[in-house]
Amino acid sequence: MKVKDAMTREVKWVEVPGVSSDALDLMKKLGTNAVPVVRKDTEEFVGMVSAQTILENPDENQLAMLVDRDVPTISPDADLGEAAKLMFEKNVRRLPVLKEKKLVGILTVRDILRRVIAAMNIDKPAEEFMRPHMIAVWDGTPLKVAVHLLKLSGFRVLPVIDDEGKLVGKLSDTDVLKVSDVDISSTVGQLTGKSESDSWAWDTEARIYITKKELKLPDKLVRDVMSPKLITISRSTPVGEVSRMLAESRDNEAFVLGSSEELLGLVRDIDLLKVLF
Repeated sequence: MKVKDAMTREVKWVEVPGVSSDALDLMKKLGTNAVPVVRKDTEEFVGMVSAQTILENPDENQLAMLVDRDVPTISPDADLGEAAKLMFEKNVRRLPVLKEKKLVGILTVRDILRRVIAAMNIDKPAEEFMRPHMIAVWDGTPLKVAVHLLKLSGFRVLPVIDDEGKLVGKLSDTDVLKVSDVDISSTVGQLTGKSESDSWAWDTEARIYITKKELKLPDKLVRDVMSPKLITISRSTPVGEVSRMLAESRDNEAFVLGSSEELLGLVRDIDLLKVLF
């Protein structure tokens, strides 16, 4: 099977020159954490911009400065197994599909799960693809603290546990963006002071106004923002079934629970791509 047989052909993008809020608005609308960027005049592919990059650079307004230009791409005529291996090795959830430098499609992990792996009826147990190590966050944690944990962990989603350590939801960078606003604040500082000789001339005092753009987080707790709906499986759940569950939802991961409903680990959809190579 070729990439063109599984890719999504109708692609939404943002253009440069542009501003970061353009990308944020599109991400919120699509419910995704990254979007492609093309040149306004030629529509040639430039790169990708992610929610994580915007979160980490709230002062930067110019979209061109936030674009990741070193992203892997693939041809529509490439083998699907080659694409799956590239996505896994580069740890990317989507591959821009280019033809003569133009964006003709996007191949996502979900595309491969839905159109390929889910139909293979693979009976390998989920535990073969499980990641046992992760960072969890308490549902009573202030959102501002949880955002720092997201940044420090390097993950884009954190499992959320309650007072008893039970899994009650998950928090992703997309959840954070949905409740955040871009706040523009101005600070004023004195650039030069008045001397005794011109103390009467108050209008000669020079000041500098600095406008700063920040992502404003609400004063909420994780439980107020998290996604309570999630996919849970056992160690023995077949990979084919996990693939179908993930493909039918908008979730990128399934959480593995033990016999007492304790959290054991997670299976990411991108990990399931290994069955193709």
